[in-house]
Amino acid sequence: MSDTLTIFEMLTLAGGLIGVYFKLNSEVQKLQGRVALLEKSDSMTQEKLEALLRGVNEIKLLLARKQLD
Repeated sequence: MSDTLTIFEMLTLAGGLIGVYFKLNSEVQKLQGRVALLEKSDSMTQEKLEALLRGVNEIKLLLARKQLD
């Protein structure tokens, strides 16, 4: 009886460890997806800021030319 209980406990522990592994693996996959999404969003924001900077620089040039005339 003692050996059966020990085997049962070992199986329960192994099942629990496998369940925890799959749960953590799932969480890691979700976090990796979120990181990829944030990196993509960050690059899009960077591109928009660069376009805005080019526009501001163009406006500065136009204002400077107008003052020279």
